[in-house]
Amino acid sequence: MSGHDTGAPQKLAGKIFYLLFWELTDKAGDRMVHHQAHLDYAFSLESDGRLMSAGPFLTEEGGSTGRGMFMLNVASAQEAHAIAKEDPYYKAGYRTYRLETWRRSEGTFTLKFEIGANRVTFG
Repeated sequence: MSGHDTGAPQKLAGKIFYLLFWELTDKAGDRMVHHQAHLDYAFSLESDGRLMSAGPFLTEEGGSTGRGMFMLNVASAQEAHAIAKEDPYYKAGYRTYRLETWRRSEGTFTLKFEIGANRVTFG
């Protein structure tokens, strides 16, 4: 037995998330002067439960493209837009964004907490 329901299709129910896709603008200058403020902002969103996951998109060689993504756990698209507009890179004009509404409907993941080692593994 596969463990999958083989009966009639059911309406897909799932948690709604908002995905912010960060894109670079053409603004000249050193955007890295805002990097720590951007990280601090992301950490604050994570600590209050609104940021589920975040990170940069990478080149094939592993370097940052300057683009990135936030997965937000918020109540509305309006709240997601407000979060985007407060990001230091956005406020300084170095990034713009595209917002997508996403429903998680399938998949599996595990979390492993190693309290003594102060480590969490997501897989």
